[in-house]
Amino acid sequence: MSSLRTRTIISSLRIFFEKNKKVIVSSAVLFAIGIILGIILAYRAVDGAFERVPRVDAETGAGKVFFISILCLVGGYGVLLIAGINNKTVFLICVPFVTLGYFLGKYSCALIGRYEGFGVINFVVIYLPFFLITFVLMMIAAANILSAGCSDYCERSSLRPSFVRTLKILAINAGCSLVLFLIIGSITGVIIVALF
Repeated sequence: MSSLRTRTIISSLRIFFEKNKKVIVSSAVLFAIGIILGIILAYRAVDGAFERVPRVDAETGAGKVFFISILCLVGGYGVLLIAGINNKTVFLICVPFVTLGYFLGKYSCALIGRYEGFGVINFVVIYLPFFLITFVLMMIAAANILSAGCSDYCERSSLRPSFVRTLKILAINAGCSLVLFLIIGSITGVIIVALF
């Protein structure tokens, strides 16, 4: 029974990848570009000398980071929906993926370079899973929004079908954020990331 379920899941994933190959590859490239930009800009912000950044106690706040993450998620998924309105707005699909990658790169530098051991734990246990889960869910949302073609949604109906699917994906992403930042974060402590 479980092998049949596994084969069904693998088959579904293969079909999804083949159907949305362009969206998946494009979003992964944009995400990688964002990570590189985030690392470069974080490194330049302190001239590569993280050891010269004052070593005050890390400010922690799971609730604050959770609510900021929710606001950012709503903005990111909103931009994805706007990108799916028509062929003229589809270029906006780049913004959430580059931004997500940028913050992952920036936060990885800040957490590892400035906060050392506690930062590494925060990065591995909380921030990295959040960014990777968000990337995968945003990629699925982008594929759903663009799957029928931008102009098809506008001419025939509205963005309603993709809007409902995107809201469901946003709810899943918000649930993951709640678990990572509030539940796990209350145990480990969530660093409010700052380079200065």
